[in-house]
Amino acid sequence: MNRTKAYIFIILGIVIIVPLIIYFYLNNKNIVEVPKVEKTEISVTDSVKKETDSIAIFKDFVKDFNSHQKKNINKYIDADLGMIMYYHDGPYPIISALEEIGYEIDWLNTDLFENNVKFEDFPEYLGDFKFSKTGFFVQKNKNNFLLENFDNSYNSHPPSFFNKYKKLEKLCNFWAIGISKNQKKQFYFYFRLDQKKLTLLGLEVDRLNDILFADPEASFIPFKNKNDIENYLRDHQLFLDKEQNASIDLTKKEIVYYDFPTNNPFIFDHYEIGEIEENSSKIKSAEVIFYPNESKEDGFITFFSNKGRFVVYPMGVRPPYFYDVVKK
Repeated sequence: MNRTKAYIFIILGIVIIVPLIIYFYLNNKNIVEVPKVEKTEISVTDSVKKETDSIAIFKDFVKDFNSHQKKNINKYIDADLGMIMYYHDGPYPIISALEEIGYEIDWLNTDLFENNVKFEDFPEYLGDFKFSKTGFFVQKNKNNFLLENFDNSYNSHPPSFFNKYKKLEKLCNFWAIGISKNQKKQFYFYFRLDQKKLTLLGLEVDRLNDILFADPEASFIPFKNKNDIENYLRDHQLFLDKEQNASIDLTKKEIVYYDFPTNNPFIFDHYEIGEIEENSSKIKSAEVIFYPNESKEDGFITFFSNKGRFVVYPMGVRPPYFYDVVKK
């Protein structure tokens, strides 16, 4: 009889205790889950606000850049840290360290697109002064700012120079690409964004690979092989650079250039066409060398593009020459 009563008490205990355990478990579970949802919602809101605030800061930078006033750009440069600039002076790559910029910087008059400042992937350059999209695009820096990537062959800075400014690489947390409104230039900016303070650590003025050949107003000519080029030059014998008052006359076999004025032109016997190269997805060019005799010495080097234009690269004080076809 005592054993029977014990069994009864045990069963009643189980019946009472189990529902209580389930009840408290479910209530505790609900209590834990509610704050998680609220915390997530708050986190998303903060993230959107932070990105919006950051875009506003970069928009201000673009406006200051487009003001063409050095004081408006210098306020983003920390004189104690300095800023690295990388650009080309003609064919020569230049790496310099600045505490501030001056009006001698020719790109200071360049206007960037400022109505489309976004955190987005960078656009693709399609060629012939055309990008897949225009604007000012910002991304987080992922080892994109490396001084070792800049060509030091012309300046020959010692290792101590790069060691001094190595810290800029570590400070950089954002980089951006700005496209000029005429789409002839692109700038890479390297920044430090700390709270609401934006610091410019580096600026790379990038050369478009087809900048000497691109001309959106000119039509494309057949350019699949050397025969196409030969056929075109057979039908088009005169090319002029009106700005430099220079010419390439295939009929007279004369070239007027910086070193060869009108009264003493370069006289050539024949020319040879080199391999066709792709300067961009739209622009192609081939080296064309004019020789004064059969020895192939002292040739006059030009480049001919699928825009029907001869180009002579800049050299020292000599500017680039652009010989456009004179149509019949």
